[in-house]
Amino acid sequence: MRLSFPKGEHADVIVAPGETTIGAASDNAVVVRVGGVQSHHATILADLRGFTLLVRDPGARTHVNARPVREKAILRLGDVVSVDSVNIVLKPDSDAAIEPAPPADGNGAGAMTDPEGNIETRYRVSPPRAVLRGVSGPYFGKVIPIHGRLEIGRGPECGLVLDEPEMSRRHAMIEVSTHEIYLRDLGSANGTFVNGVQVRDAVLYPGDQIAFDRNRFLVEAPGMAPRRNEPRTPTAMPAVERAPQVTQTMRAIRVDDPPPVAEPVADEGRSGGWNPWALLAAAVLIAGAFALLILGFR
Repeated sequence: MRLSFPKGEHADVIVAPGETTIGAASDNAVVVRVGGVQSHHATILADLRGFTLLVRDPGARTHVNARPVREKAILRLGDVVSVDSVNIVLKPDSDAAIEPAPPADGNGAGAMTDPEGNIETRYRVSPPRAVLRGVSGPYFGKVIPIHGRLEIGRGPECGLVLDEPEMSRRHAMIEVSTHEIYLRDLGSANGTFVNGVQVRDAVLYPGDQIAFDRNRFLVEAPGMAPRRNEPRTPTAMPAVERAPQVTQTMRAIRVDDPPPVAEPVADEGRSGGWNPWALLAAAVLIAGAFALLILGFR
C-alpha cells in the first residue's frame, strides 16, 4: 500500500510491514509539519491482518473518509485519512495495478452474440452477482444491487443518482457478467477513483473501493476472485518458531529413551487383587479349626 499526498505535503510512501508513524516530530517515519498535525499524530500498522490506523494523540483531529476516529480504524485501499488538514490517500503500490477494462463490443454495453450471430444478454442473473455498499456520503450503510448494468450520474434516469457538483449527468456505468466486473466511463469530466487511482475504464474486483466525489462504495461480489496483487499482505514478518506441543496426558518420548517397564496388573475377575478360591480355602480352614475346638471342649 502507498500513502499519497494530493497537495504535495510529502512524497509518496510505501507502507512497510510493522508501524509507519505520522506526525510533526522528526522521529516519525512520515514527518508532516503542516497546520494542526501533532508531534506524534497517528500510526499505520501493517500486519498479517491488514492495515490499521492507530490514533496516538487523543487530542489529534483524525478522520477516515470524513468520519472522525478517536482510537483506531481498519483501513483499505481508496480510503482518505485526514490528519488535521492533511489528506492522505491510500493507493496501490503502483497505479498500474488498476488495469483498464477491455473496450465494449460493437453491439453496445451488456450485449454479446451467440454462435448464430443473434444478440443476447449476458446479465440475466438473480440475485445480483455484485452490489455496491456505501461507506461514506449519503449512501453510507446502504446496498445498491447491480442487475447486469448500473448507470451512475446526476441524471434522474440513472440507476444510482449522485447529485454532486463534480458528477456528470451520465457519469459512469458498472457492468457485471459471469466472471468480470467492468467500470466504463460515459464521457464524464472528472473520471472515477478506484482504490484511490483516477481512471476512466477499469476492471473491478471484490473489495475494491470506488469514489465519486464524497461518495464511496465497496464492491462486493461473493464467489468472484478478489484482486490478487492488492492489497499487499505484509510478508516480511519474522517467522515464529513454535515449540512441540505435548498434551497433559502424554509424556514426550525420545528415540534413545529405554522402553518403559510394565507394571504388574491384577488379573481380570479379581476383586481388589484377591483370588476368590484362596478366600474360600481360608474360610474352610477357619471353619475346621472352630469345629475341632468345639469338639475338644466336650
